[in-house]
Amino acid sequence: MALPLRHTKPPLPGAAAGSSARGPGSGHRPPQGGGRRRLDPWRVVEGAASFLLAGVLLVWALPRVAGADWSAIRDVLGVLHPLQVAALTVVWLVGLWVQTIALAAAMPGLSHRRAFFLNLTGSAVSNVLPLGGAAGTALNYSTSRSWGFSTRAFLRWALVTNIWDTLGKLVIPGVALLWLAIDSMESPKSMVRAAVAALVLLAVLVALVWFVVHHELGAKLVGRAMDAVAPHLRRRHPPGPGYTARVLEFRRDTAALVAKVWPRLTVGKAGYAACQALLLWLCLTWLGGDVAPSVAFAAFAAERVLSLAVITPGATGVVEIGMVGMLVSFGTDPATATAAVLLYRAFIIGMEIPTGGVLTFWWLLRHRDRRTHASRGKP
Repeated sequence: MALPLRHTKPPLPGAAAGSSARGPGSGHRPPQGGGRRRLDPWRVVEGAASFLLAGVLLVWALPRVAGADWSAIRDVLGVLHPLQVAALTVVWLVGLWVQTIALAAAMPGLSHRRAFFLNLTGSAVSNVLPLGGAAGTALNYSTSRSWGFSTRAFLRWALVTNIWDTLGKLVIPGVALLWLAIDSMESPKSMVRAAVAALVLLAVLVALVWFVVHHELGAKLVGRAMDAVAPHLRRRHPPGPGYTARVLEFRRDTAALVAKVWPRLTVGKAGYAACQALLLWLCLTWLGGDVAPSVAFAAFAAERVLSLAVITPGATGVVEIGMVGMLVSFGTDPATATAAVLLYRAFIIGMEIPTGGVLTFWWLLRHRDRRTHASRGKP
C-alpha cells in the first residue's frame, strides 16, 4: 500500500546536519524518550468510533451494496486452492520488495532490507489507527534516526516519496479511464473526457513540482513565512540567517536528489502499482470472475483514490464498497466481486498489520536493549 508519510510534523529542516547516514563511529545515539503521556480519552473515543464505522460498512453495508449475502461470499472464497494463496502471497511480497527501489533511492545509504522494514512497520501502524499516517511517520522517523540518518535526510525522504505517491494516484485513474475507453464501446466519449481531465491535472501537478524543484520562489515564501510566524509561536529562532536560508538549502538538496534518482523512484512506484493491480486481477480470476483486465485495473484505480478517505483505519469499508460497486456495475457477479475485493484487501491491508506489528515489536525490543546498554556504558 501507499506509504504512511502523511500529516506529521517532525523536527524542522536543519535540526540535524547532513543528509546521509552517519557511520558507526559518529557517536550518534537515538534520542531518549521522555515521560509517559496521559491517554487522551477523546482519542480513545475517536478510535473506537472509527473501528465501529469500519465494521458497520464491511459487515452491514457491503453485502447490501453488492447484492450478495455472506453465505454466497463464503462459498466463493471456498474455491480458492492453497497453492493459489501461496502464489498471491508471493505477488504481494514481490510488490513490497519492488517498492524498496524507490524508498532506498529517496534516502541515500538506506538498504533495500531497511526500506522494506520501514514500509511494513509504518504501514502496520497506519492501518490500525484512524488518520494513522502521522503515527506511522513518527515510527519511521524514530527508526531512521536510530540507524543514524539525520532529520533532514528523513524529511527529504518523506517529501520525495509522497510526491511520487501523489503523482501515481493521478496517473493510475487516468490510465484506467483511457484503457476503459479503448475497451468499451458504451460511452467512450465520456470516458475519454474523464481520462483527459485526469491527465491534464497530472500535467499541472508535474509542472508545479518542476517549478518548485527548479525555482527558489516557493521556498523563499515558505521560509519567510516561518521567520515571521516563529516569534509569535515562542519558537527559538535558528542561529544565522534564519529559516529562509535553511529552507532554500533543503530545497536545493531535494532538487539535487530528485535529479539523480527520479528514474529509480518512478520504476519502484510503477512496479509496486503493477504488482498490486496484478494481485487484484488474480483474485478476481481465480475466484471465478470473468473480468477483463481493463475493468480490474479500473477497480484498482478506484482503490487508489478511495484509500485517501482515512475516516476509518486503512479506509476500510469505504474502499471495499467503492471497488465492489464499480465491479458490479461492469457486470461482475456480486458474490465473486465482493469475495475478490475482500481477499485482495486481506493481503494489502490485513497481512501488513501482523507482519509489520511483529517487526515493530522486534525493533522496539532491540531499541530498548541498546538504550539499556548505552546507559550502562556497554557497547
